[in-house]
Amino acid sequence: MIVCLIPLVLLTVGGLFLLWPDAAQQELPGGGPTTNSAEGVANAEARVIAVDASNCESSGEADPMLAVDCMTFTAEVEGQEGNLYVTPDAIKSGITVGDTLKVLDFTDSPDRAAIGSDYVFIDYDRNVPILGLAIFYGLIVLLVAGFRGLRALAGLGFAGVVLIVFMLPAILDSKPPILVAMVAASAIMLIALYLAHGVSTRTTTALFGTVLGIIITGVLGFWMTSWANLGVAYTEDAFLLADTADVSMADLIVCAILVTGLGVLNDVTITQASAVWELATVAPDLKAGQLFARAMRIGRDHIASTVYTITFAYVGSALLTLIIVSAYDQSFFETLTRGEMSVEVVSILVCSIGLVIAIPVTTGLGVLVVRSGLRPGPARDSRGGAAVGDDQADEGVATVKRESASSRAATTRPTSGVLENTAVSARNGVPMTTEADHTDQPLTRRELRRRD
Repeated sequence: MIVCLIPLVLLTVGGLFLLWPDAAQQELPGGGPTTNSAEGVANAEARVIAVDASNCESSGEADPMLAVDCMTFTAEVEGQEGNLYVTPDAIKSGITVGDTLKVLDFTDSPDRAAIGSDYVFIDYDRNVPILGLAIFYGLIVLLVAGFRGLRALAGLGFAGVVLIVFMLPAILDSKPPILVAMVAASAIMLIALYLAHGVSTRTTTALFGTVLGIIITGVLGFWMTSWANLGVAYTEDAFLLADTADVSMADLIVCAILVTGLGVLNDVTITQASAVWELATVAPDLKAGQLFARAMRIGRDHIASTVYTITFAYVGSALLTLIIVSAYDQSFFETLTRGEMSVEVVSILVCSIGLVIAIPVTTGLGVLVVRSGLRPGPARDSRGGAAVGDDQADEGVATVKRESASSRAATTRPTSGVLENTAVSARNGVPMTTEADHTDQPLTRRELRRRD
């Protein structure tokens, strides 16, 4: 397996070298969605210090969406107070005193009088709640999974570094998005899988299953985006990216499909590899075909549950779009084949196909490795101990083989000793004892003549 792993490592390293982005990263026209080039306008962080709805009570407006002109907000930016303009949808969400917001600061802008406000609401500042949730997630993983959970989180952190440092800048640098995504996925799996599951033949088998699944997903995604003509910008972000030189929307969609399917492929391949190893432990006499069939029973259950997972995840992310589009007088099928929804549908189907194919491929690789005897001892973690759950099947099978060999040796050695004692006894005139005597079986005439 190590021999097969070397080309993959070399291809990944070579891809990183060839596709690495230039130091001067390309920027979007206008500097991005939250950067403002207007004179005197700056992005700032503001804290709401006062909300006045008294004018709304006198005007009789009870609906916040209608009370946008009567409610006034005061915010503070770096100690400087000013009036704040808030959009109707933000008012409906319930802005209160003490909220931290992201705003546009017009205090030094010549357009201050035309705008009519010192600050204009952009979004909420969610740094604290999101960071808190991430910390809570990490603590739960450590509490339940222990040291293995820590290794998995380290792999997740490495994946984030690859995406931020390599993949995103390389795409903006006009490198081929599909190749960039495949190289990034390979680099992530090479490190994350071994970090989470230990260095073992089982993990290597899952790695190759994942890589094959990524290739299948990428090829199918490229074909479908071309066949279904998905390379059109439908969202505001897509329109912004479409203005970037040499970035194909179709390739970006395939890139997104690959990244989405990466985690699911990793899940099913490591599970199938583990299933093959565990079955080989409890039933070492199973033939290769029987082992494959039993492992695929587990794989079919995994296929059913994981397909639901992918579908519901996409539907949840596109729920608002579904609701808006469904409000129009259109059939459900027409809704699914229009614009942005068609991209979601293709992503679901392509990822699911790659997942379904990866399961038998990984199972077959695992059976081939198990029955070829290419299994070392248990994997070792960074502390020098056996990694929990890694190649324990190898250790178990090796133990069975050692015990079997020991039992055969134990039955062979006494036999030779009995024959030696028999020969000595015959020379000394002592009645002969044979192996047959020890088993209470009489000697045959042929054996007696041979002894005489």
